[in-house]
Amino acid sequence: MKELPKSVGNLKHLRYLNLSYTSIERLPNSLCTLYNLQTLLLSECESLTKLPSKMWRLVNLRHLDIAKTKLEEMPLHMGKLRNLRSLTTFVVSKHNMSNIKELGELLHLSGALSLLNLHNVQHARDAMEVNLKDKQHLYELVLEWGHDKDSSENEINVLEHLCPHSKLESLTIENYGGTRFPKWLQDCSFSNMVYIRLANCKYCYSWPPLGDLPNLKKLFVEGFHVVSHVDREFYGGGSSAVKPFRSLEILSFKDMPEWQEWFLFEGKDEDEGGVFYNLQELCIIKCPKLSRGLPNHLPALMALQIEDCPQLVASVPRSPNLSKLQLSNCDELLLKELPPRLCQLEVGEGRILQSFVELMMSIPGGGLPTTLKTLPIQGTFLLPRRHYYPSLEELQIKGGFDSLWCFPLEFYPKLKCLFVPGSESLESLSVSEGSHQDLISLTSLNIFCCPNFVSFPNGGLCAPNLTEIRILECEKLESLPEGMCTLLPSLESLTLLKCTLCDKLFSRHMEWGLQGLHSLKQFKIWIGKEKVESFPDEALLPPTLTEFNIEALPCKVSLSDKCLAHAPSIDFVLPSAADPLAFIIQPLHFESKLLVVQQDKGRLREWHVSDETDTSHVGGRHPLLVYVIMKKSTNGVFSAGGPCLEFLSRSLSLMETMWACKSWSTTNPCWMDHAIKGVMKTYLLFHHNGKDIFCIP
Repeated sequence: MKELPKSVGNLKHLRYLNLSYTSIERLPNSLCTLYNLQTLLLSECESLTKLPSKMWRLVNLRHLDIAKTKLEEMPLHMGKLRNLRSLTTFVVSKHNMSNIKELGELLHLSGALSLLNLHNVQHARDAMEVNLKDKQHLYELVLEWGHDKDSSENEINVLEHLCPHSKLESLTIENYGGTRFPKWLQDCSFSNMVYIRLANCKYCYSWPPLGDLPNLKKLFVEGFHVVSHVDREFYGGGSSAVKPFRSLEILSFKDMPEWQEWFLFEGKDEDEGGVFYNLQELCIIKCPKLSRGLPNHLPALMALQIEDCPQLVASVPRSPNLSKLQLSNCDELLLKELPPRLCQLEVGEGRILQSFVELMMSIPGGGLPTTLKTLPIQGTFLLPRRHYYPSLEELQIKGGFDSLWCFPLEFYPKLKCLFVPGSESLESLSVSEGSHQDLISLTSLNIFCCPNFVSFPNGGLCAPNLTEIRILECEKLESLPEGMCTLLPSLESLTLLKCTLCDKLFSRHMEWGLQGLHSLKQFKIWIGKEKVESFPDEALLPPTLTEFNIEALPCKVSLSDKCLAHAPSIDFVLPSAADPLAFIIQPLHFESKLLVVQQDKGRLREWHVSDETDTSHVGGRHPLLVYVIMKKSTNGVFSAGGPCLEFLSRSLSLMETMWACKSWSTTNPCWMDHAIKGVMKTYLLFHHNGKDIFCIP
C-alpha cells in the first residue's frame, strides 16, 4: 500500500491507526480531520518522506510513532499537540520549517525520543527551549547530527543546551561535530544511566569521564578519529574508594585510527574487585595504532573480540569464564593458553593463527578445551594431524594446508556442520575404515570454491542425519558420495552449482541414485557443459522432490511424463540460460505445478509446447502458473505461436499467468490477452516509463 485513500477522513470516530511496515509514501490531508485519533503508528514506513501539513489539528493525538521513516522535516506547529505522550522522532528542518523549540510545548513526552538533523539548529537558544531537563518521563534519548563536519561552537552550544533530566537511562550521541563534550555529560548524577553510545564524533579529542556512572552497563565508543590516548580522566574523578565502571558489562571500541595507548586505572586490591570487575564483553576493532594498555585481569569476561589491531602488544586477558574468543589481524597479541570453558573460537590470518596452531600442537590431544563447540579459522595453516576433537560441532576452514590435503572426518565425532570456503588446498574428505559410525552427528556439509577438491570418502559417507550438501565451484569434482540411497537417508537438500568442468561428474549422473533419496525435497543444479544433451533423464528424480532448480543450461530441457512421473509433488522448476533456450513441455499431466522460466540476459527467443502435448485433461483441481521473467529483451523477441497459443486458448481456464517483461511497451503483451480473452483470468505486469504497471484485463 503506497497511499491511504482520502475517504479515511470519513472515519470520524477512529482512534487507532497502524500503518507500520507498509510502503506508504504519503498521507492524505483528510487524515488531519480525524479529531478523535489518539494513536498513529508509522514505524519503518521507509518510503514516507513527509507528514500532512495540518497535523496540528489532531488535538487528541497521544502517540505518534515515526521511527525509521525517511521524513525530511516535521510539519509546522507540532507544539500544539499538547496531549502527545510519546513522540519517537523529531526531524529538524534545514529551512526552519520545523523549529526544535516547539518540543518545549510538549510537556508530557515519555519513553524514547530521537532528535535528528541537529546540524539544522541555527540558534543554540532554540535548543534551550526544548527544555529536556523537565521531561522527567523520557528514559531514552538519541541526539543525531546529519553530518560529521566540524561546525565550530554552535554544535557545542546546542549539545550543552540539550541537557536531559537525571533519570535518563539510555543516551546516544551520533555525528556530533564538536571538539568537546558538554559539562552535563560529566555529571555523575545520572544514576539511572545504563546505556551510552558515542558514535562518529570525529573531532572530539577526549572522552567524557564516564567511570563515575554507578549503573552504567553498556558503553559503545566508535569513530573518534583524533583521540590518541585514553587517560585517567576517562575513569572519572570520584574517590579512590569507589571503583570506576563498577557495573559495566559490555565495552566496545571501534574505528579509532589515532588511538595509541590505553591508560589502565590501578586501584587497590585489584584482584578482589578492580576496574571492569563485572565486564563480560570486550570488543576492540580497527584501532591500528593501539600498542599498549589491554586490561589483564577481567574475572567476569565471557567474550573477547580483537580485530585489526596489528600493533597491540599484550596477552589475552585471564578469565576463567571466557567462552567466546575472536582474534584477527593482531599479530603482536600473545595467546599463551586457551580458556578452559571456551565454547566458540574464531582465529583469523596472521601470526596469531600460527600461535594458535602451535599451541594446539604443544598439548596432547590437540590442545583444544573439551567445551569448544565452534571453530572458524581463516588463513593458511597446518592443522595438527592425528588429533582428536571430541567436542567440536561447527568447523569453518578458510585456507588450509600449504599443500594438498585430505580432511579426516573421523577425528570430529560431534561435528554437525562443516564449511570449507575458498580453500585451494582441500583435495578430498576421508573416513578411515571402520569409523563410519562416528558421522552420526553430521547434518550440514558445505564446500565452496575449492578448485582442487576431487572426491568424497571411498565407500561413501555414512551420515544418517545429514540433511544438506552444498557444493559450489569445485571444478575437479569427479563424483558425488557413493551409496547415497542407503547411507544418507535424511538428505533433504542437494545443491551442485558452477561445477562447469566436471566431465566425469555429469557423465555419471545416472549413478547418483537421486531417485532413491526418499527424503530429498530440494535439488539445485547448474550444468555448464554443452555435451549434456538433455536433463534430467527419465526416473532420475525422487518422489519426495518439491523444488527443482536448474540454472545455466546450454542444453535443451525436456520435461516429460516419464521424467517427472516419479516426482508428482514438484512445485518449482526454474530453468535459465545464457543462450537461446527452447523449453519443451512433453506430454505432461499438470497438477499443482509451478513452472518458472527465468532468463537473466534477455536472449530467450522461444518458449513453446510441443505439438504432441496432450492438454485435454487440463482444468482439474489445481491451477498451473507460468511465470516468465525477462530482465532485458533488447535483442530477443519473445514469441508464442502455433501450439502454444492453441494450448493457452484451449486449455487454461484455471491458469493464472503473470508476465514480467521489464522492457516491453504496453502493446506487446496484447497478443496473449487476445488469445485467451474470456477463457482465463490474466495478470499482466510490465515496465512502462520507469514504473511497474499491474493490470487485470
